[in-house]
Amino acid sequence: MTPVPLAHPVTVPVVLPEVRDVRDHLIAGKATVPAVELLELLLRTAAPHLGAGETVPLPLAMSDAAFARFLPADEIDRCTFEVTLEYAGDDAGLGVRATLTSRIALAGGMRRARVHAECTLAGPPTAVPSPPSDLDCDFEVPAARMYRELIPFGPRFRNLRGTLRLGRTGATGLVRSPEPPRSPPPLAGCPYLLDAAMHLACLWGQRYAGVVAYPTGFATRVLTSPLAHGERRCIVAPRAVEPRRLLCDLWLTDGAGEICDVVLGLAMSPLAAGAPPPEWIALAQERP
Repeated sequence: MTPVPLAHPVTVPVVLPEVRDVRDHLIAGKATVPAVELLELLLRTAAPHLGAGETVPLPLAMSDAAFARFLPADEIDRCTFEVTLEYAGDDAGLGVRATLTSRIALAGGMRRARVHAECTLAGPPTAVPSPPSDLDCDFEVPAARMYRELIPFGPRFRNLRGTLRLGRTGATGLVRSPEPPRSPPPLAGCPYLLDAAMHLACLWGQRYAGVVAYPTGFATRVLTSPLAHGERRCIVAPRAVEPRRLLCDLWLTDGAGEICDVVLGLAMSPLAAGAPPPEWIALAQERP
């Protein structure tokens, strides 16, 4: 028998990176809290309800994630936040659906509520596919140039390193945590690593789909070996290019090639009035 889901609201202080960090994460020139930080906040709130405290059970599965609204950095101090946990069990296992909502007072006595992120945590075990081993490469670009001309983030979020290799079948690169390390260590692994992997997906979209796309959600994430601070290799493989949406998969692997983190069905979309990528990077006529 399937138990009835129970909504469990939890009011929490927002444990977000230092203001210095958030100011380096710019979308359309506006400092915005990264989606990976919202996931970390959801996990920290839900962890005690997953039978965990300072750690989480591994492998950690996340599914049906959605990042509905950006959270501007200049609103953090004016908002109150609530994470709602909804429990749903079935024969396959127990899942906890976590949703982050902000509320803010506006002029004239009005109040606004917005859902920023949601995902299901600790769902049924998910098989982790291996990354493709035969990606082609027809273009290389230094990560420094990408951040200077294509993804103009500040220093704390410039974490792709070296030369990035791209082809129509995918992209590869190296991601490394910035200094100094985060304290306390994050539960879901270093957020800068996954954030930078999404930059590589954005770069692929700029070249082969002709759009500047931002993450809006994913189907599944499986974290097998979290790293609080360090270095990973990143692989991105496109799944589909649709009107106003790019779907891809991405992997973070260690020095031995073992999978540490995988995101399947990462959805990315351009801003409604977003500018196209520069001509030197875009090959829109060669879209898959």
